Amino acid sequence: MERKLVYNAGGKERIDRYLKERLNVSRERIKEFLKDGRILVNGKVTVPSRLLRPDDEITFNDDLFSGSAALIKPEPGNLEIIYSDADIVAVNKPAGVITHPTNRILTGTLVNFLLYHTTLSSAGLPLRPGVVHRLDRGTSGVIVFARTDYARENIINQFRNREVEKEYLAIVEGRLYPEKREVEFTVSHEKDNHTTMEVGYLRGKKALTIIEVAEYLGELTLVKAKPVSGRTHQIRLALAHLGYPIIGDLKYGVKSDLIGRPALHSHRIALSLPSTGKRVEFKADMPPDFLKVIKR
Repeated sequence: MERKLVYNAGGKERIDRYLKERLNVSRERIKEFLKDGRILVNGKVTVPSRLLRPDDEITFNDDLFSGSAALIKPEPGNLEIIYSDADIVAVNKPAGVITHPTNRILTGTLVNFLLYHTTLSSAGLPLRPGVVHRLDRGTSGVIVFARTDYARENIINQFRNREVEKEYLAIVEGRLYPEKREVEFTVSHEKDNHTTMEVGYLRGKKALTIIEVAEYLGELTLVKAKPVSGRTHQIRLALAHLGYPIIGDLKYGVKSDLIGRPALHSHRIALSLPSTGKRVEFKADMPPDFLKVIKR
């Protein structure tokens, strides 16, 4: 069955980068399919560097990207729904649960649990239906999914245009000073470990984070972190780079007897509803393990 995507993100964007984000497929595979003529733009064979323009039509066989993944099975699970309508669903993600299936993990994810209760956009299949952003396995808090293809495209565009506001809470080692600052650096993948990010020093993508003290907790600090850009592990890396690592974060921070996972919580997210444009805000209260640290 033929599938058609209409590019309406505004501006110009390389087709290989656009399809990588939209379909969760490696750019290498996309380049191969473009060169073989299995992905067409406006009915014609094109090159991976082609810059898409508004209303360009991308067509391909719907089976093209489905061979490597099994069908995602709905599963009952721990699920706290904060908000739901015809377009989106907002969930309070517990720590320890990954956002969506991978080639190695096909069960026990937030997407599996959501599909047991509701439907999600087919865009992002085979592994990321309805996914518009992600939280790391150890991070808790509010996360939003799209229930329709239109809503997914709309929210991805809001992220791209920096119209989505996110605020995280983190507990870090040390007494953060000054009490508010903007942190900007470039970030890139480590050469020897693609799952770990590092400060790029003149290479990589720019990452901008606003960090503010919420409360001093003896020799720890509860901070608010607002990522202006949306880079992988951005907040964890930014705080470690400043010298105030997140406690419980074994990759970038410091081991802690107070909490058994990175002390990072997605506290608030604000965006515009896709159908009405109304500005809304969703919040997730601090989880019990955060509160225990604060009380101690």
